[in-house]
Amino acid sequence: MAARSKIFDPRSIRASSRPASGDVWGKLLPWVYFAIAMGMITLAGVLFWPLIIKAQQAQARKISILAQIESEQARTLKLQQVLYALRDDKFYVERMARDVLNYGKEGETIFKFPPYSGDSNPLRQDPAQP
Repeated sequence: MAARSKIFDPRSIRASSRPASGDVWGKLLPWVYFAIAMGMITLAGVLFWPLIIKAQQAQARKISILAQIESEQARTLKLQQVLYALRDDKFYVERMARDVLNYGKEGETIFKFPPYSGDSNPLRQDPAQP
């Protein structure tokens, strides 16, 4: 170990802050570093792009599922209100029996009108008729 290496002798390196005018590597090395850095960034983008797309799709699916949950919660609330009304409100039950089931009390006459269609308006006068 006492013998020094003849391949690498630190005393032979010049300590100059300014590169020589003919030093091609001194001018080329920053560009090589830049190209390597850009290549690594591109490689990372290529490797992680499918994961980014998957994450965006999962986020969109999450938003649609949350919207479905919200609509189902609103529907559940409406059905609960109908359930409570059917259970506790006898006037609501009577109204539903009359409207939906077409029931009536004894001695009542039930009139059934056809649904209104927008084309036949009895208040509008036809210009062809005098």
